[in-house]
Amino acid sequence: MAFDKPFLDLDKQLNLLESRKLIITNRDRAKRLIMTSSYYDLMNGYKSVFMLSNDRFKDNVKLEDIYIFSFIDKGIQSITMKYSLMIETLFKTRLSYVISNHLGVHQDDYLHARYYKRQINHLSFAKVKQEINKQLDICNAKQPTKYYLKHHNHVPPWILFKNISFGSAINIFRLLSTKHKREVVNLLLPTDLITCKDKIELLINTLEAIRRFRNCAAHSLNFFGCRSVYNIPGNILYTIVPNGVLKREKGEITSRDKKSLKGIYGVLIMTALLLNDKLLVSSLIAECRGVFKPEVSGDDDSKHIVDLINELKQKYKEATQIPIDFIDRLEIIYKSIT
Repeated sequence: MAFDKPFLDLDKQLNLLESRKLIITNRDRAKRLIMTSSYYDLMNGYKSVFMLSNDRFKDNVKLEDIYIFSFIDKGIQSITMKYSLMIETLFKTRLSYVISNHLGVHQDDYLHARYYKRQINHLSFAKVKQEINKQLDICNAKQPTKYYLKHHNHVPPWILFKNISFGSAINIFRLLSTKHKREVVNLLLPTDLITCKDKIELLINTLEAIRRFRNCAAHSLNFFGCRSVYNIPGNILYTIVPNGVLKREKGEITSRDKKSLKGIYGVLIMTALLLNDKLLVSSLIAECRGVFKPEVSGDDDSKHIVDLINELKQKYKEATQIPIDFIDRLEIIYKSIT
């Protein structure tokens, strides 16, 4: 069988790239870069920035340009991974607190169907519980749930939820009664500026967006091109964020900011709001600033590469629809935290 995607050794890969007008200045270095970051991730991941629709590279694009661009992308991925884990823990902690307080601490009690909606659209409690029960099987359970199964007479929510997936925790929240959902969401978004219904919509869409971006980062699934399927509702968000975080025209979020909210900017805003802690948000801002801070050349020899890096940082913001002044906007959130 003639495969349409046959194996190509490194020299053939470079020949193919050169035939598509990519500039290879040093073949040995190019081989190291491809073996470090993967041909597929570099070429397919960023083709919308560096290639034309005919699969030819734009004029004067070098392999090093794409590699530096990917390194900027990895910086944002790293931030996303780190703070999404914090948000997952924060969410599960508050969720387990409410469930423990009202539904009990034994898994047979707090996972009883009477406390949950049977089905919401295509999401059924039976399937969610079936997925969670895998962690309550002594053969499949992970620590610390496994320890509790062996040494205690129940597995409380704050233990079990450490081992269930982020997605399962979100689904449990979706299926909770409105009364209990209200309590969870008020712990996470303690504001009276929007209705509880709007808070629930905002929280669910935010958590799904964070989960989606984290999965893309963790599995190299085109994080750069990732956009949220569950749109973070801009007009709801505008009501609770300080002035200047989102822009409006004629009573509506600007089209530019609507697009930004579907990307990593929406995730960063909501991460800052959910963290709601000056130390953590200042850390988030510092790490974002570290990725995008303009480089300064120390001598004429380094000026070219420094200018290139700064140009690619701006190109990354444009391509991911991150507002140019997004650091300043995050600073506004930081200053509003009491």
